[in-house]
Amino acid sequence: MIKRKVTSKMLKENPYEKWNQFIDILAIEEYCDLTEIQRVAHLCFIYDSELQNGGHMQYFINRGTTFATETAQALKKLGAKEQSELFSSALNILKEKNISNIETIEDYLDEAANEKFTELDYTYYDIEPTINDYLEKYLEENESEFIVKEAN
Repeated sequence: MIKRKVTSKMLKENPYEKWNQFIDILAIEEYCDLTEIQRVAHLCFIYDSELQNGGHMQYFINRGTTFATETAQALKKLGAKEQSELFSSALNILKEKNISNIETIEDYLDEAANEKFTELDYTYYDIEPTINDYLEKYLEENESEFIVKEAN
């Protein structure tokens, strides 16, 4: 099981160290190396990161649909019901309209101009609580799955 060590000295110097180590696991570690609890947070983090950087189109271009079912389930397990419903809507749009083969920046810009996901993206950005809010709560509830506290 992958965990990050956090000492009391580290927390004294940086009160966000637990969060930073949590995010490090979610961003760096491979899905196959994570526990089921860690995978939930990982998939939700990846989804949110891609959306914050380029919306649903970027998510599907970078991630495809390999973990679509798992991501939808992870969002529900996290408690992010609205985000989960939005993800399902984005999947339906993807299935209906498909994304053309994108090999160049020009291809990307052409596809982006079609605005298949624009409305969903704007809706996502307005949803409260955010995925980060849910992830903070998830870390509190499952800290022992991610963090090993050490004295020092």
